[in-house]
Amino acid sequence: MPPTGISHVRNFGGNIRFRPRSRYLPRDEKDVLRILDEHRSGTVRVIGAGHSWNGGIETSDALLDLRHLRQIRVHADRGRVSVGGGCRIAEVLAHLAPCGLTLPSIGLIARQSVAGAVATGTHGSGRHSMSHYVESMRIACYDADGEAEVRTVDSGQTLRAARCSVGALGVVVEVTLKCVPQYYVCERCVWRPDLDAVLDNESAAPLQQFYLMPRTWAYLEHERSVASDNRRSGAAMLYRAYWLVVIDVLLHLGIKLTASLLRSRRLVDVLYRHLLPACIFPKWQVTDRSDRQLLMRHDLFHHLEMEVFVPRDKLKPALDFVSEVLRVADNADYEASAGVHDRIRALDMRDSFERIRGSYSHHYPICVRRIRPDDTLISMASCHCREEQDWYAISLITFTDPRLSFRNVARFLATTMARSLGARLHWGKWYPLEAGQIEDSCPGLAPFRAISAQFDSRGVFRNRFIEKTMFRTPDYHSPQY
Repeated sequence: MPPTGISHVRNFGGNIRFRPRSRYLPRDEKDVLRILDEHRSGTVRVIGAGHSWNGGIETSDALLDLRHLRQIRVHADRGRVSVGGGCRIAEVLAHLAPCGLTLPSIGLIARQSVAGAVATGTHGSGRHSMSHYVESMRIACYDADGEAEVRTVDSGQTLRAARCSVGALGVVVEVTLKCVPQYYVCERCVWRPDLDAVLDNESAAPLQQFYLMPRTWAYLEHERSVASDNRRSGAAMLYRAYWLVVIDVLLHLGIKLTASLLRSRRLVDVLYRHLLPACIFPKWQVTDRSDRQLLMRHDLFHHLEMEVFVPRDKLKPALDFVSEVLRVADNADYEASAGVHDRIRALDMRDSFERIRGSYSHHYPICVRRIRPDDTLISMASCHCREEQDWYAISLITFTDPRLSFRNVARFLATTMARSLGARLHWGKWYPLEAGQIEDSCPGLAPFRAISAQFDSRGVFRNRFIEKTMFRTPDYHSPQY
């Protein structure tokens, strides 16, 4: 099929901009195969919703938009649903709802394509990532002779690789996921005195996510659990309106005004010490359908995000380290604890630490979510032993421009936490690390590379981002700043 008109492509966050040589809108699998045959000596990438902050979608050659591959089919056993590679999560949820079904895990937003969400390990809180629930995939790739073909992957190590592949195996034209009976979620927001209190409540609220607030460093728990019956609270619609208007819109506008436009540390302080606490009502408990309660609209405003994952036994030292580094970045006179200095000294990163001192004022709640171990090779919660722990995602977001100061602080945190805490980074968020820096914390990379070669021996599906993060192994101790 002929390419569409060529124009510059931008991602949601506005930090990625490129112009492919050819951009295609295939209508079926045959179109996809023809495109792959035409570009077997080039580079092919796929754009979903563009809701990513790294260069995963970039290509100077061929870019595929699968918006026409949006078929949805619920299997007769009602335990699986097959969806086209361009189908959005919102479309799947809307299709399943009248059938009394839903997906077992979703992220915070529903505008992502399903294929893109599973390719990057998108997750919610308290369950596995979406990748874990993939039963099979149909992937357009290349055979041993370099001819384009569609391959069905449904078992073994190959399925573990395909479940989260960041597009390195080929073009995902169909995904089959588990689906479950629709369930309802009971939630409320409550302040907790410390991390121990948050984690102590985890068994009673297994779907909870929580926030470490900047400036006050207090914990706000988004307490969530599966409701005992499927009945919507009378105030559910009012609660959703409150959350949309007060949190998703007004709080974010307040952050944009105080931190980005006025750049006032004092007003950011007022926002978190006085205004936000006045808007939280701990006694307000509401039950609603899962696909309403578990979604948020943090995509209403452009921002830049990096997400760091640590195992459960490293969560407390990780959050202590993050909060202290952010305090040093915010206030040049703040003196970090001896433990933080010892960690930085052991990594020989003292100079890098001093360069970020007083350079950046963090202004957005640090969201923390628990992810159960995934049966994948390279997702952020991938499991490689029977005793694998749960993983916790620590999300760092900025609303300010220019973003250089945030990137410097985030890069420092990513580098130090990967080396000292075995941290992993989200494949769909800003990703400042390279393959050599994540080799130890991501043991599935080696077998993943071997499987990737079976689908793409010429590296057609590799771009600069894939090469840098998965295949190159630069000197681990090379300068980062």
